[in-house]
Amino acid sequence: MKHLAARALVLAVLGLAAAAPARAADDNGGPEPAAPLVDRREIIVPARGAELVRIDNLLGRVGIRGTARPGEIHMVAEKRASSPEALGRLRVHYTAFESGEIQIDTRVELGGRERSLPLAGSGVDLWLEVPPDVAVEAKTFGGDVSASGLRAGAKLETTGGRIGVTDVRGGVVTHQLRGGQKVAAVEGDVDLDGVEGDMDLKDLAGGRVDARLVDGSIHAEDIRDDFVRLVTTTGQIVLIGMLRPAAHYDLRSYAGDVRFLPTGDPVPFTLRARSATPLSSTVPLHGSRRDGEWLRAEYLGRRAQPRPRAALVELSSTLGGVVIQVALHPPVGLQ
Repeated sequence: MKHLAARALVLAVLGLAAAAPARAADDNGGPEPAAPLVDRREIIVPARGAELVRIDNLLGRVGIRGTARPGEIHMVAEKRASSPEALGRLRVHYTAFESGEIQIDTRVELGGRERSLPLAGSGVDLWLEVPPDVAVEAKTFGGDVSASGLRAGAKLETTGGRIGVTDVRGGVVTHQLRGGQKVAAVEGDVDLDGVEGDMDLKDLAGGRVDARLVDGSIHAEDIRDDFVRLVTTTGQIVLIGMLRPAAHYDLRSYAGDVRFLPTGDPVPFTLRARSATPLSSTVPLHGSRRDGEWLRAEYLGRRAQPRPRAALVELSSTLGGVVIQVALHPPVGLQ
């Protein structure tokens, strides 16, 4: 890729927005730890023709909102360190390319070289306002990462922070090692991947939802997609909301319970269920039969002809139980 301009904007430390106070005695007579030094900068950088903003911040948090005017990115960089010398080694780089990609990354100067890596005792948090129609990719190490108000999708990745997404149109893709995820008000395909931490999903629509966890529970409510797959190894799965005709719901947990709670008068559905305990259902199932470990049955619904096309519901818990219960209102306390 070629640079849009032969320069990169570097936010270096030119002054301190807040300095550490002098050490004072604590209640036990010993010195109190010094407050960190903070340098906070707010700038507007050009983004004409930008199609993708990629943020790589291994030193702290990233927050992105789609509220800026076209052609501009508003950025606040807040640096923290325990000493002026450490603060002076923190950098934020901004680079624009002819392809329409904007790159923003944080670095630390060590041994005369700038490196992108976490640093104990120091950090950089980035808060950005971008044009809503720009696609966003953001990566952190131990810091939270969030996105809202975007209209071209988002890809978010973190090792040990929390992920938050709200009010986004376009595809959402996440990757997380630890922390937990909250995703709400998304119109577009949703692909979520996590190892440790719960997922909270609400008000999703647009095509498909695919959420996968190793250690954690998934709570999903008001999911209006034609394909919904929620998978975890050790946690519980709860799905609450209206069923869509001809939609496919695939809920699987190895060691946790699977709770399927359709609201209102559910559309007809074909059921495939597998659990370590007998199926618990408050809806009348017809044609129940065994197929190996799986129970097959149908819910015919209570609507007059013509009935909508049946949905396919697959519920599986290898070591836990499966519950089907119609909920007139979202139940309380299932999170």
